[in-house]
Amino acid sequence: MSAGETVDYSGIPGLEDLSFEDSWVLEIVRHADRIVFRVDAVLTESHPEFAPPPPGEQYCYRRGALVFDSIRTLLWSADGLVRAGIDPSGETDLGSIDSFSKVGEAYVVVGDFGTLTIESEAPVFLIDPTEGER
Repeated sequence: MSAGETVDYSGIPGLEDLSFEDSWVLEIVRHADRIVFRVDAVLTESHPEFAPPPPGEQYCYRRGALVFDSIRTLLWSADGLVRAGIDPSGETDLGSIDSFSKVGEAYVVVGDFGTLTIESEAPVFLIDPTEGER
């Protein structure tokens, strides 16, 4: 990838079988050198853990974490200004991820929670093994 090239998240290994635009961000947690998006993620039919959606659901959701490790730089344009909603089940809802791409050496994640520009190792998505299908 050249310095200014942009790659959609579906071109990042391990994220190609997810639909973040249809997923819900429940929480964003910053640790010393890591940032974690806790999400109800939509798995596409090509994902190994995909199952047909239950009645009343449009997608196959699985709870998990989008993790950026070994952060070198982080710029969060709406830090402190994020207003969480409450979804019908009573959980915190920060909205969906409107766009997520790699631009040069940085990952740019945009949603109702603001814009995060993150220089880190390649992000990974980890399904929460205690959560089963939603």
